Amino acid sequence: MKKREFWKICKKLANEERLDVLRKVMTLPEEGGLPVGQIADEVHAGQPATSIYLAELQDVCGLVASCRAGRYNLYYPAPDASDAKAVTLFKALRKYFFAERAAWASVNGTRPPAPKFLSILPALANATRVHLLGLIRIKGRTDLAQIGQWTRLTELNLRRHLSYIVTCGLANVCGDDVIWREPSDETSRILIDLSLS
Repeated sequence: MKKREFWKICKKLANEERLDVLRKVMTLPEEGGLPVGQIADEVHAGQPATSIYLAELQDVCGLVASCRAGRYNLYYPAPDASDAKAVTLFKALRKYFFAERAAWASVNGTRPPAPKFLSILPALANATRVHLLGLIRIKGRTDLAQIGQWTRLTELNLRRHLSYIVTCGLANVCGDDVIWREPSDETSRILIDLSLS
C-alpha cells in the first residue's frame, strides 16, 4: 500500500463534523459496526455528508473499515494494519475518545468540547508547515533569519506559515526569535511526533 501523507490525515481530522463521525465510530466495538444512516442520525448530520466522511476516514486516514451486511455497509473502528502511523494514531484516538466518552457520559445529545488536539491540526495540515515545525521543535529557540535560510521560504510565506503555528499554540514569536511550545496533552504530542517522523 502507498504510504499515506500524514499532513493529509491531519487536514481531514481538522473538520469538527468529520471528527464527530470518527468519535462515533471509534467508540464502537471492533466487531459489528453501524450503517451510514444510523451513524448520521446519532451525530445529527446528513447521510450524504456522513457517507463522504466515512469514505475519507477509511481511504485517506486508514482509521475506519467497512464490511457488507446484506444491502448495507457497516462501518467499524479498524486501523490500516499496513500503515504503522495509522495504527499508532488509531490507538491514541481510540484511547482519547473512550476517556472523553467516560467524562461526558452524563451529557446527552450535546457535543463534548472540542478536543485539545483539534487546535493544532491546522499547523499539521500542510507539508511546508510540518517541515517548519520540525525545524522549530529541534532548535527549541531560533531566529527568523535562520529559519528563512533553512527553508528558503520568502519572508512573506515564512510569516504566513508561522502565523498558523503560533495561532495553534505550538510556538511564540518574540521579536525575531521563534520559541517552541510543547503541547500539554498526550494526543497532541503523538500527532506531532507522527507528523515529524
